[in-house]
Amino acid sequence: MKPPAGEHRESTAASLVRHVIALNGGAPAVRHRDTVLTYDELGALAGGVADRLRELGVGPGAVVAVVVDRSPRSVVGVLAAWAVGAAYAHLEAAHPDTRLAEVLDLAAPAAVVTDERNLPRLSEALRDRAVVVERTPAAHGRYRTVEDRTPDDVAYLVFTSGSTGAPKAVEVTHRAVLNYVDGFTRLLGDREITSYGLATTFAADLGKVSVYGALLTGARLDVYDRRTTLDPEAFAAEVREHPVDWITFAPSQLDAMAGAGDLAAVLPTRAVMLAGEVFPPRLAAAMHAARPDLLVFNGYGPSETTIVMTAHEVRPDPDAVRVPIGVPMHGVDLRVLDERRHPVPDGESGILYIGGACLADGYRGNAALTAEKFPLLNGKRFYCTEDVVVRRPDGVLEFLGRADRQVKIRGHRVEPGEVENVLLALPGVRQTLVCGERVDGGPLELVAYVVGTADPRGLARPLLERLPTELVPSRFHLVPEIPVTDNGKVDTSALRALVEAPDAIPRTGAPLSDDERVITDVWSEVLGRADLGPRDRFLESGGDSFKALAVYARLRRHYPNLTIAQLFDHPTIVDLARVLGGRTTAVRAPVVEL
Repeated sequence: MKPPAGEHRESTAASLVRHVIALNGGAPAVRHRDTVLTYDELGALAGGVADRLRELGVGPGAVVAVVVDRSPRSVVGVLAAWAVGAAYAHLEAAHPDTRLAEVLDLAAPAAVVTDERNLPRLSEALRDRAVVVERTPAAHGRYRTVEDRTPDDVAYLVFTSGSTGAPKAVEVTHRAVLNYVDGFTRLLGDREITSYGLATTFAADLGKVSVYGALLTGARLDVYDRRTTLDPEAFAAEVREHPVDWITFAPSQLDAMAGAGDLAAVLPTRAVMLAGEVFPPRLAAAMHAARPDLLVFNGYGPSETTIVMTAHEVRPDPDAVRVPIGVPMHGVDLRVLDERRHPVPDGESGILYIGGACLADGYRGNAALTAEKFPLLNGKRFYCTEDVVVRRPDGVLEFLGRADRQVKIRGHRVEPGEVENVLLALPGVRQTLVCGERVDGGPLELVAYVVGTADPRGLARPLLERLPTELVPSRFHLVPEIPVTDNGKVDTSALRALVEAPDAIPRTGAPLSDDERVITDVWSEVLGRADLGPRDRFLESGGDSFKALAVYARLRRHYPNLTIAQLFDHPTIVDLARVLGGRTTAVRAPVVEL
């Protein structure tokens, strides 16, 4: 079933879900591992949770937080919130407790939908307002919704990094969600997609491409474990056993999987969208070479403009310097303006402003920032992206970079100021600058320059206790000062010149075995570090989930039986060496988040 093109008969995403369930009751809605829920079953489970929310007094205008591990429970929580007329705020369960508490405080939920594992992480007050999915019986009868809701009601909150040191909550309306679904349907045209794979977190925009693509059109959504999305062989086996028509990836995620395995094996059957960060032309070429029959889309869209608001069908082009971000989706109004907000001609660069039905309401509890970032232009409301673009004569947009300091790390929007504020609170840090840099032509990484007495090798651990991994710098450089130019701006050339030999600190203990030496050499190559010791931990040394795939690919040349689980379960060089040498078993470590 496809929703009708043009204006929806339904006024909210909740009423559209109810319509989809009624039309597709016996069809598969969500698959996770060996569990498959039909639309009737999904509606019944969501209805049961919605009944519990009603008993707690949750109704229209409220916010329901969803804190669950990646599973069909994510979908159940969202649909239950919509059923009672509330907005949902889906939070990433893999984030540190301090970060989880911070965003829960910002969301101020009337209730929390959670699971048994995450219930103890909530405050005592929120535990009293929690609905535990495993303890909730399915409702009898159909999925029912509040009838008097309007398109201008808030559908969900999504959290982005904030330049002031705290996250921001973007409020997205049902009107914007329905507009996105309509535009996405028009993008597909006559190409029917019957199944979608969720390979990223539900909590960010990237995941919503597949989630809404499936559940608001009557298709099947396959939800993959986080561990599966970090293991190219397991992921390939998953999509081979349960093929899906469509998957959405972050470019660096797919690039990392390709480097550690067979690119063709991890791609869906019909179409793929890459979004969240710059799409490298070399990756596009590799995808076309691996699967010439595959539809490849590049998607672009800030959270403030609802998921994806421009798209481009990527075709083979050996001379491409950039992969375009495309043309606006239906219901999207674009302006390319100069610093005085005057239009620039095609072919010249300018700042992208976005208007239309795709716009979010603004930032929760922050009217001043909302007014600043959503200015009125000739009486119409727009969002200033701070993205520098150029519009070609054929109307296609190309992304050139950022006008401010914001960067995209593995598909996540990062405000360096937020990281700097946390760093400045650490002992021995007097001054710091965080920025995005590319090392040896690789993906953009977060790099921190620190003035003070702190040991740069010890800064990652306290940050990992406060921030998501995408906000933790991959590299820390201790410098005597942050040099500035005559006009007071940071002199980046002089700053980098202060780092004569990046990370050239003597290793903290020479490798004691051949296995340790092999692992250390591979880590050093991937992380760009020369200071690694046997007891250094991967995440605290600048590693992340995608770099782990590069380590995995290289170590498999020496240890063909290595599994991705061993790599994550044994996070130090010495522990992993013992396992690969067959000498012991280390304690299981937390899985790396995407």
